[in-house]
Amino acid sequence: MSIQCDNGGICTEHVECVEGGQEGYVHDVFMDGTDVGDVCVPDNAVQQVDIAKLVIRQFKRIAWPASKLVVQPRGGRTLVNFETNFYTPDHRSIDQDLTIAGQAVVIRAVPVSYTYYFGDDDSTTTASPGSPHPDLEITHMYTRTGDVVVRVDTTYGGEYRIGQGEWTSIPDTLTVQGEGQDLEIVEALPQLVLE
Repeated sequence: MSIQCDNGGICTEHVECVEGGQEGYVHDVFMDGTDVGDVCVPDNAVQQVDIAKLVIRQFKRIAWPASKLVVQPRGGRTLVNFETNFYTPDHRSIDQDLTIAGQAVVIRAVPVSYTYYFGDDDSTTTASPGSPHPDLEITHMYTRTGDVVVRVDTTYGGEYRIGQGEWTSIPDTLTVQGEGQDLEIVEALPQLVLE
C-alpha cells in the first residue's frame, strides 16, 4: 500500500494530533490513488516519506515576489531608434522558514534567469538582471512609435535545508510574471530656435 499526496507524498497541514498514543501531524492522505481524507500520521511514519517532494510542493506554492522593472530613460517614454535600457534591482536570494512534516525547513529561492518582454513581440532571456546606465547590458531599440507594455519575468531555482543541515538543490524551477508597465515610444523632432 502506498501513501501519496497528489501522487507526490504526504501533505501536512501542520496540525498536531495524537493517534493511538502516538504524536503526529494531520495529513491529507491518498492511498493507492484514492483520497482517504485527513489522517493523523505518526512522526516516525512521516520520516519515511520523501521530504524532498514536500519541499518541492511548498517551493511551488510560496508566493515568491515579482521583480521590479526599471526602464531608462525614466518617465514612461523613450525614443524610437534609440537604445532603451532595462534592468531589475531584484537579484538577491530569498529565504522562507517553514515547518514541513514537523521539521524546521528553510527554502531559498534564487533568481536564475530573467525574461524581458519589450511589448513589440520581442523578448530576451538572460541570467543577468541588467544594470543601470551607463552600464548597458539589456537594451532594446524600438523601430516605430506607439504604446507598448513591458515587463520582466523572473525564474527562480531553489534549495533547502532541514534544521542546520546541508543545503540541497531543488530540481524544479518556477517563473513569476512581472507587472506590466506602460511605455510610450516617441519620435524626437528637431526644432529651430530663434534668438
